[in-house]
Amino acid sequence: MTKIPLAKDGTNNTIPVSIAKKMTAAFRESQKADAGTFTEAAWFPAEQIKKLAEKVAKFEGDGVRIYFARYTQEIIDSINKLEYGDKIPDKYIDMNTVLLVVTKVVDGKPKTDYFIDNDVEQEPICDDEDPNPTDPENRANLCPTECDEKSELM
Repeated sequence: MTKIPLAKDGTNNTIPVSIAKKMTAAFRESQKADAGTFTEAAWFPAEQIKKLAEKVAKFEGDGVRIYFARYTQEIIDSINKLEYGDKIPDKYIDMNTVLLVVTKVVDGKPKTDYFIDNDVEQEPICDDEDPNPTDPENRANLCPTECDEKSELM
């Protein structure tokens, strides 16, 4: 078997499903809640992933950082007051989620979270553009609400 060194550029970073199964099982075991009450997965539509990749290119990013986060009623209400984007269902209260943030080299430091005018809403350039193009991506469909029950990782 030939060893492939870690590439650091994001290539050859897949893992076998057998290891992924162990990882998701370890996560489920670490939860201090009953099965079905914590987030097991987050699904993002292809168009949102493509748009994120376009942002990485547009802002000369060096990657994407994934933050683990959690919904509360206050947070859901705040998101749902925004005039853009998908609404978050109340059934997501106390569920975990992820935030996807473009990173880039800033002042010589790689992998720096990149935000423009954080928390300042701007007019979109066109109708399908985000008001704040460097704000974190969110609003995935969460499992256990929407799952692939037959997935080997469940």
